[in-house]
Amino acid sequence: MVLRNLAKDTLIYGGADFITKALAFVAFPLIASALSPKAFGAMELIATAISMLGLFMGCGLNNSVQRYYWDKDTLVLDRAVVVSSGLITQAVFGLAILIIGFLILPFTLPLLQKAELPFTWVAIVAALFLMVFSQLQQYLLDVTRLHFSPWKFLTISILSRISGMLLAVIAVVYLNWGIDGLFAVQAFVALIILPIAIWMVKKDITLSIDKKWVAELVGFGYPFIFAGMAYWLFGSIDRWMLASMSSIEEVGIYSVSFRFASIVLFVSMAFSQAWSPVAIKIKTDHPDTYRDIYAKVFLILIYIMLTVGGGVALFSGELIYLLMPAEYSRSAMPLIVLCIGVILQATQQITAIGISLEKKSFLFARLAWFAAIINAILNWFLIPSFGATGAAWATSISYLVLTLTYMIYTQKLHTLPIDWLKLVKMLSLGTLVFLAAIFLYQPILSEDILIEKILIAVACLIIGWTILPKRSV
Repeated sequence: MVLRNLAKDTLIYGGADFITKALAFVAFPLIASALSPKAFGAMELIATAISMLGLFMGCGLNNSVQRYYWDKDTLVLDRAVVVSSGLITQAVFGLAILIIGFLILPFTLPLLQKAELPFTWVAIVAALFLMVFSQLQQYLLDVTRLHFSPWKFLTISILSRISGMLLAVIAVVYLNWGIDGLFAVQAFVALIILPIAIWMVKKDITLSIDKKWVAELVGFGYPFIFAGMAYWLFGSIDRWMLASMSSIEEVGIYSVSFRFASIVLFVSMAFSQAWSPVAIKIKTDHPDTYRDIYAKVFLILIYIMLTVGGGVALFSGELIYLLMPAEYSRSAMPLIVLCIGVILQATQQITAIGISLEKKSFLFARLAWFAAIINAILNWFLIPSFGATGAAWATSISYLVLTLTYMIYTQKLHTLPIDWLKLVKMLSLGTLVFLAAIFLYQPILSEDILIEKILIAVACLIIGWTILPKRSV
């Protein structure tokens, strides 16, 4: 039942992500064509700035509520207090950022005007409000996951993003309101959706706030600010270093590879959204067997991710050949390597669980920064010789380091009964798939190579299926 519900929720969360990404894919060229390159760059700059501010407003409170809501030590009557305390605390942090933003606005406007950037104070103010409303909305979306209400999550997500994208296209393309209009209408949509999101989780919304719970939530959550900063650096430093140490062309090759690797990341994120609220509830509902369940889910997750990621990697050359112009053929090799990284990233849902259960959230920040430093060092050495493929290897090795260190701490703090023999067999099978992907790579369609790849894929799927602990699951 647990796995069935987990699979169902993963599909629904994945569906929400797929629909919104498809809409974004359609809206992107329309908005980009209506803005000048300078305006588009300014828009991205503002978006990056508010995403960083969002880390401070969020203060990891989403993670905190996910950790404590279904904990066996949290009374049923306290769950509403936990959610409300986190929501009010986040709102207070958001208000503080708004006040600071308004206070420094008179000093920043002259600088912006001097730089002749294509937006006014309207864009800045709207972006600040958008950040606040979006953070609160995301908090409430995460509460719907705690209620195991994926359809509510789907409704709020699609309603918010469809409305936001549609009005953004109208404001920029048809009304010619530029960046000011884009952020203004998106902030307006986020404000309108907020009461709907509150109504969806109304059973856990009260006016009561517990200082003890505020301290507990903030204490667990604030390290995620620094972890988020490390992940932000982790996710962007490869492109910066490629541009400075290689060429803009290599950035383009790498970016195309990353877009295709997002197919695998899409599955990983869908599982993540379904798993995080379930994990603690499993511990509460099955106190004697939850560790065994975690260990078995770990093997199943690896099998699924190897199926998706290994498939994309194995047929990377064919995918690039069929869907992209010939000049992007070199994107296939970085794509193979990036698929390894995304699979390793997905395993962190289990390898890091012991750290979360033992409330050692400061380790997330420390280990994330450690991985970010490793990533920068590897990029420094690999990019000059291997370009985009070197950047891909730096990313994948860094994810390997991160998930290994997570696993070491989990086994030290909250040991899981991992079936190491089955794990080694599964990883060996995955290694075989990726070696085949590398050595059988072809920048063109070859019928013989294609048949060989299909036979390898089918054989590995069958062998992997025999490794899974099906009876006990």
